[in-house]
Amino acid sequence: MRVRGPLPATTLSRAASPLRLTAAHALDLPGHSPLAADPDLRTFTADLSRPYGVQLDEDALAGARGQSYAALAERAIDALTDPARPVDLLLLVYATPDVRPGQAVALHLAGACPGAPLSFALCDEGAGAAFSALRIADAYARTAGARRALLIAVEQADLHHRPHRPARLPDRHSAAALLWEAEPETGTPGRALRELHSTPDLTDRQVGGALKELCAELPADTVLLLGPGLVAATLPPGPQARTARTARPGNPYTGGWAALGAALADPGLADRPLVLADHEPETGRLDLAHWAPAEPAP
Repeated sequence: MRVRGPLPATTLSRAASPLRLTAAHALDLPGHSPLAADPDLRTFTADLSRPYGVQLDEDALAGARGQSYAALAERAIDALTDPARPVDLLLLVYATPDVRPGQAVALHLAGACPGAPLSFALCDEGAGAAFSALRIADAYARTAGARRALLIAVEQADLHHRPHRPARLPDRHSAAALLWEAEPETGTPGRALRELHSTPDLTDRQVGGALKELCAELPADTVLLLGPGLVAATLPPGPQARTARTARPGNPYTGGWAALGAALADPGLADRPLVLADHEPETGRLDLAHWAPAEPAP
């Protein structure tokens, strides 16, 4: 299943999610997929773009540039999953088109992931898509529909058509994946999702004030992770500013989640709350997710 366009924006504060964030993996995949050299790619892309008056990117096509989302995501699956602990729900998130636009990648990945999970793909939400995917995983977990969920954000650096308006493009082919579990293994209690906020239609001038308001009630020892859509100038004053980290700007759709994974793996932050915030400039949407260290299972 693929979900296109924005889900309803919300501001939520509630009890901890049943799912615990337990593991993460980020990767870059250098080079280009052999699929980028397929002569049918030009024909397929031309057929899709012609009705909208969109021009092909001849340089990208002639250079056989582009990467496969299946190849990126399969590496993340191999790094994070175990046949003994099957996945129930897989959520694939992307913004730029795949080098093989005719493939239903999420369905393909369901067959490559332990557990043959129910799979979704979310697109056309920019940086907000992964936060929407997190809402879906949380909803499934609250109805006992998912004991283990895998979120994979992917992006490739090449478009085979010229966008009709300015767009943020990655500077490399990357993936960032996160594993949530309702019943983590002993010794790995993970992080409990405490809050999810989404604020739509903000102007650039409003983003800083909105972020400051969302951060006002956070614990003083919170580590604030700023996604690529946010810059240092928007950082609210206060204790959070001393422990903020900024994601790589060259990965607009995976950078924030890669930063979250790095913070999750940092033993120096094991007892600190983590907050990831990101902004989608094209839509004005600001998202924030807050995790706190979970209590070990008895």
